[in-house]
Amino acid sequence: MPIKIFTTVVTATLLFSPLTFAQEAGGLNSFWKSRPGFLSLEAEQQSRMQFLDGQFRAGLEGSDQALELRTTLKATMQFDKVALVTELADMRALRADQGTPLDGTIVDPLDILQLNLRFPIANIFGRDNEGFVQVGRFTMDQGNRRWVARNRFRNTINAFAGVHASVRDGNSAYQFFYTLPTNRRSDGNLLDNKPLPDNETGDAHFWGLFYDTLFPGAKDHLETYLYGLNENRHAAESRLRNRLLSTGVRLFRNPQTDSWHYEGEVMLQTGDAPARQPGAGAQTQRAHFVHLEAGYSFSAPWQPRLSVIYDYASGDRNPLDNENNSFDSLYGVPRPEYGPTGIYRAFVRNNINTPGLLLYLQPANNVDAFIKFQDYSLAAEQQGWRTTRYQHPGGLGETRVGTQLETRVRWHVLGGKLTLESGYTWLNAGPYMDKIGKGDSRYIYVQTILRL
Repeated sequence: MPIKIFTTVVTATLLFSPLTFAQEAGGLNSFWKSRPGFLSLEAEQQSRMQFLDGQFRAGLEGSDQALELRTTLKATMQFDKVALVTELADMRALRADQGTPLDGTIVDPLDILQLNLRFPIANIFGRDNEGFVQVGRFTMDQGNRRWVARNRFRNTINAFAGVHASVRDGNSAYQFFYTLPTNRRSDGNLLDNKPLPDNETGDAHFWGLFYDTLFPGAKDHLETYLYGLNENRHAAESRLRNRLLSTGVRLFRNPQTDSWHYEGEVMLQTGDAPARQPGAGAQTQRAHFVHLEAGYSFSAPWQPRLSVIYDYASGDRNPLDNENNSFDSLYGVPRPEYGPTGIYRAFVRNNINTPGLLLYLQPANNVDAFIKFQDYSLAAEQQGWRTTRYQHPGGLGETRVGTQLETRVRWHVLGGKLTLESGYTWLNAGPYMDKIGKGDSRYIYVQTILRL
C-alpha cells in the first residue's frame, strides 16, 4: 500500500472521524448532565490506522495495514453499599486484507467487557484502611502491568470473571483474586467483525496474591506476588494441562527531577507444562524473567529522562527433553517495553535477551515523547522467535535477531479529552533474520483517543 494512500486514509479517518464523533457526542450532553445522581457514564473511542512494511512472520510476505477501532461505554450505578458496573466494548478491524495477521488481540466485536457488583470494605486490619470487593466480570491492573493488565494500546482488552478484593492500609496495599479468564470470540472470519458472545468455559483458572508497600521515609517501593494459572485446554487430553506457579519481587523508585531512578524485578515459574507428544507425561516447567533499569531525570528544557534497560525472559533450551523453560507472561502487556502491538507485535516477554536505551522527553505540559533503542537476541536458540512461529529444534547457529528503534509522540488536547498520537518503529534485520530470509520491517501508526 503506497505511503500516499496510507497518508490519505490516516487523514480522513483519524482527523475527521473523532471530530464527527465529538459533534454527535455533543448531542448527548443534555442527557449526560440530566442523568440521575446515582448514575455515572464514561465513553471512550480509540481509532488507530497502522501500516507494516516488511512482514517478519513465518509464511507471510509483503506489507499489511489495518484500521483498528475500539469503542467503550461504561455505566456505574452507585447505591448506598454497592455499585453496579457495566461496560460495553466494541473492538474491530477494518481496511485489512486476507493476509493481514488478525487474531483475538485485535478483533472482539460488540460484547460485555465488565458486569460486576462492587462492595466497599473497611477496617479489615484495624482502623484507617479501606478497599473493595468486586464480583462478576471485570478488568484489572496490577503493579507495572507485566502480569495482569487492562490493555491500553492493544485493541482488545483482557477481562476476568470471579472475585477480586483490594485493601489499602497506609503505605501498603493487599490484593487477592480468583477468576476464570474471559475468552474473546468472533463469529466466522475476523474480517467480517461479527459478534459472538465472550465466555468463561472453566478451562482456565487464574488466581493471585499481590502486596505492595512504600518504605517509611523513603522513595522506594516493594512489590511481591504469587500467581497461579491452571489450564486444561481439552478436557479429554491430560497432556494439554498446564499448571503454573509464578512468584516474584519488584523493587523500584519512580523518576523525579534531578534524581536517579531504578527498577529491578525477578519472576520464577515452576509447575507442569503440556506434554510434547500424545501419551507422554507432563513436562516440568522451569522458567524465569529478569528486568533491570537505571536512569536519571535532568532539570533541563523538555525534562529529559535517560534510562538504561535490560530484559531477559527464558526460552526452551532443549525442545527434546522433558523440561520446559519457555516463559509465560500470563495476562500482562508487552507495550511499551517491547514496541507496539497491533499488526506489529514483534516481541513479547518470551525467549528474549535485550539491552536497550530509553530517552523520554516532555516538550510541553500536554506533549510527551520517547525514543527507544533495543538490541534483540534469542535467550534459547532452539526455541526460535515466539511471535513469528519460527522454530529450530536442531539449532540455527545464530541468536541475534536485530535492533529495534521506536519513537512515539502524544499530544493531549481539550483538557485531556482528546489524545493525538503517532509512532514509528524500525526493526533492523540482524544475522538471525538474514538466515530465515527476512529483511527490515517498518511500522507506522496514527491514533486518536476521545474520552467523554
